[in-house]
Amino acid sequence: MGRKSGEITAEAAMRKATRQILTVVAVGLVLIAADIIASIDSGIEVRSSEGRLTLIRPEAGEDSGYLTLTAKIEGEAGTYEETLNVMVQPYEDKAEGEENNEEQKTDDETTTEEKMAADLRSIADGINADSSLKKVSLPSELETGEKIIWTADGRPKTNTVAIVILIMLLTGVLYKERFSALRKQEEANRESVLRQLPGFINRIVLLLNAGMVLSSAFGRAVEESTKSSDTKDDYFYDNLRKIYVSMNSANGSMNKEFMLFAKRSGVKELMRVSNIINDNVSKGTALTHKLKNEGDMLWLARKKSCEELGRLAETKLTLPLVIFLVVLIVITIAPALLEL
Repeated sequence: MGRKSGEITAEAAMRKATRQILTVVAVGLVLIAADIIASIDSGIEVRSSEGRLTLIRPEAGEDSGYLTLTAKIEGEAGTYEETLNVMVQPYEDKAEGEENNEEQKTDDETTTEEKMAADLRSIADGINADSSLKKVSLPSELETGEKIIWTADGRPKTNTVAIVILIMLLTGVLYKERFSALRKQEEANRESVLRQLPGFINRIVLLLNAGMVLSSAFGRAVEESTKSSDTKDDYFYDNLRKIYVSMNSANGSMNKEFMLFAKRSGVKELMRVSNIINDNVSKGTALTHKLKNEGDMLWLARKKSCEELGRLAETKLTLPLVIFLVVLIVITIAPALLEL
């Protein structure tokens, strides 16, 4: 028996999850490759001599280089360390802009560390003040006399580890939730069976009491369901129509087909009904009585389920009502508070 179009299977869910995981891994590998390529070389030559650090600009026409500088300042107040990510523009025969010699104003209330950080940022900004200088020497001390120890890392920090962790997390989530759509579909199918089964049994019982045999009563009930728009795309009645077609076109056994449908759905209430029909298919009155009792039990279970859903809805409405009450209280007492 064919599946309804759009119905999800375990194989289809697994294939979809596999495609998503492969996509995440492929994108992650591209990001890792790009990150590694970006971190291979900064394009800046760094020379150290006599305690001074000299940066050699990239050649004219090349891209700007990126460098991570670490400045360690030793003074009377202790040791201060700052990491600066700087961009070094390529060498030009003539500077494109004039150097900004305006002195930076400092606030007397700033702390020593804030002043040191501002001075270091000023030094970093001054690297590109004149790109006509092929070599840029970094000062070995601040204007206030504190000694600076420079270290340079020409390889920008990579994010490979973070990307790998992100890929692993996304892959784990996708693998764990690979059957989530299938579970939602199964739950929707179960709700369809539990919603439609009591009414269907009652209809069968009425037709049996009217003198019809089980197969004819089943066919009549299924035919009447096609007239209702509520059952057009319903999982329960869709499978009953398939059973009805099999009965008419392939001379299939109604009770056997119904039992296979019950096992396929996995709904214990439907399996119990199918067992009653299969065991009592030739026992007229006994079958009608048992189906009636089963229908009454299903109606009672459905009633309890609706009551539970109602209580759950009331619980969900509690928070919005509390928020509404708080807002109402604030609006009521706000004018009185403003007049105080």
